[in-house]
Amino acid sequence: MIFFIILIISFISALFIFKNIIPNISNKKKSFYKIERKILAFLMLFSISSFIYYNIGDPFINIKELNSSRKKLKETEVQKNKDFVKNLKKFSELDLASKKDPNNIDILFKLAAIASKVNKIDVEIASLTKLNSINNSPKIKSLLAQAIVRKANGQVTSKAKKLIDEALIDNPLEPGANFLNGLRQSQIGNDEAALKIWVRLYNNTHKTDTWKQDLETNIRSAAKNIGISEIEINNKLKKNIKIANTTADKILNLSEEEQKIKINQMVEQLANRLTKEKEDLEGWVRLFRSYKVLKENEKALNALRTAIEINPTVILKQTLLKELLPPQAKPKFTQETNDLISEILVEEPNNVEALFFKGLKAYNDGEDSTAKLYWQKLISILPTNSQISSELYKKIEKLEE
Repeated sequence: MIFFIILIISFISALFIFKNIIPNISNKKKSFYKIERKILAFLMLFSISSFIYYNIGDPFINIKELNSSRKKLKETEVQKNKDFVKNLKKFSELDLASKKDPNNIDILFKLAAIASKVNKIDVEIASLTKLNSINNSPKIKSLLAQAIVRKANGQVTSKAKKLIDEALIDNPLEPGANFLNGLRQSQIGNDEAALKIWVRLYNNTHKTDTWKQDLETNIRSAAKNIGISEIEINNKLKKNIKIANTTADKILNLSEEEQKIKINQMVEQLANRLTKEKEDLEGWVRLFRSYKVLKENEKALNALRTAIEINPTVILKQTLLKELLPPQAKPKFTQETNDLISEILVEEPNNVEALFFKGLKAYNDGEDSTAKLYWQKLISILPTNSQISSELYKKIEKLEE
């Protein structure tokens, strides 16, 4: 019906032109003023018909379907608003709960998650930072780095870079850290490295994961920048085949004994290269991991010590401390472990592992007051109901007897 109204208006406009305006333009007896009025009238009619058509659109569109789509869109927006209000209420409750129990891991984790949903990014970062000081797992480091990058409008800052490196040392397969590591490489112009990181991550990402689409977009962008054709990258992504993994494929096709020999050869090649390129921090960390896999513990420790010489960060020192004082064995304190503990506490006075070992060392040496001092500080940082807190309370009670 609307289409026919537009059609009639357009027809009248055309008829008006040919019957009135065009003959009158050539009629010198008519005044120019009258012609101008008729032109104005035509323009108004034409504008009205154009306006109607612009707002209605194509007359052959299914109006019911269009209205149904608009309704669904409106319902979606309404639901989003309801969810936002609900999440905002939940955020207020968790924020209040965290103030009452600031070291509760469960509350802090939920607060960080809900803060992300209601765009309270400062609270999200503060919660994750607190969590990281209590339980500095690769996952928490990764989440904190992601929040920092979002706040920086997608830029991988130096603080985020440090967290990414720490997360990848503890867990080389951590997805969020790997994604950001690829982004970091891309932002400094190293698209080839970014592509390798992202493709490896893509092949380990489930197809139902919501962020796989964003990952694919980044892969295509990096591939384009280094000259890989659209057809080639489509084939790689479609088949889920790694772009540069021929070495790994060859190793997997070998027998178990042959695999071990080949891996050993690769590790030794890396070790030989590092003797010439002694400042390659990532290489030494990779060598440390490789020797760990091969159970060459002493070689692994030496590789880690070299990495610390190049870049004496807390995370590397903490990793070495864990290797020297594993939880499953009775701790054997040495000058090296004592130095590591002291150095870590200088840089991070609230470091959980360092405080625990500092107290344990004093406890073993019969320095009860010193042990109590460090363990009480550790208890003030840990969640009130944690197992470690309970164990430390028992030890302190014994010291006070």
